Amino acid sequence: MDPEAYRKKLELDILTIIEEKLRNGQMDAERAKAIARMVLDKLHPPLTLEQIHQIAPTLDDHFAELAKAVMPIIHDHEEEVKKVVSEHASKLIKSGKIDEALSILKQATQKGIEVKT
Repeated sequence: MDPEAYRKKLELDILTIIEEKLRNGQMDAERAKAIARMVLDKLHPPLTLEQIHQIAPTLDDHFAELAKAVMPIIHDHEEEVKKVVSEHASKLIKSGKIDEALSILKQATQKGIEVKT
């Protein structure tokens, strides 16, 4: 996905959460303004996909209600990383570089990435 479209989707998901919480009386206007301010500060264009993936997990640090918008981005990024690591390890194994493949898989495991080869 294009980074700008990805950023806009995240902003739209956050806006939807804010609107829903305001409508249901689960959020006041001051909190909505604080969230909007933080989103504008952190998600200002232009951003790369990597920057979005670094910023997204921090959005719900102070505003737990944003987890619903943040979790899909974290999940997508983790799946993408798993795929890349798996493909790279497989290529190394096929070329006989077993020790290098084991090293990469060990590093991924230490970072909490479950790799399926």
